[in-house]
Amino acid sequence: MVEIGELIDVFVIDPPWAKKKGGKRKIRPNQGRNLAYKTMSTAEIFALLDSEIFWQAAKTHGVFLWTIDEFLIAAEQEMEKRGYKRHARFIWDKCNGVAPCFTVRYSHEYLIWYYKPKLTPVADEQRGKFTTVIREPARQHSRKPDAAYKMIEAMFPNATKLDVFSREQRNGWEQFGDQPNHFKEEINGC
Repeated sequence: MVEIGELIDVFVIDPPWAKKKGGKRKIRPNQGRNLAYKTMSTAEIFALLDSEIFWQAAKTHGVFLWTIDEFLIAAEQEMEKRGYKRHARFIWDKCNGVAPCFTVRYSHEYLIWYYKPKLTPVADEQRGKFTTVIREPARQHSRKPDAAYKMIEAMFPNATKLDVFSREQRNGWEQFGDQPNHFKEEINGC
């Protein structure tokens, strides 16, 4: 648990991007287009991060930011404006996905690893053990893969960690968000 005043070494941020669900489907004809959480514009997200989150950062720290194709460029531009350097883009292969306009199936999300002002070394025994592809089936909408958190925990075992816009409690992580206990079920295989 992070103590009051203790600085954060690693942030995982899953912004509530201003997105809506696709049109009605035969499977869920009564489902509306709004998501089950409040969304925010890109400007609102980064204003909140500036005022509520980034001031807690240790001098040298890492940020793992979730995004989708629609917000990839804006997310990278906003992080660059704040002096962050990109180290890697991870692809989460969700083993399924949506097919907007019945074209191609979007079956991935991005987890972008940033650092400031320099890259924090990963634990010696973890160097080169992870790839930039995370393969884990999607579960509920917006629930992120456990494998991503396990990777970060293994790479930075002694780091203070903050899960921003968190919807699931995790041992060793502080949370910031208005739905901290939303997800509670266990993962199934691919």
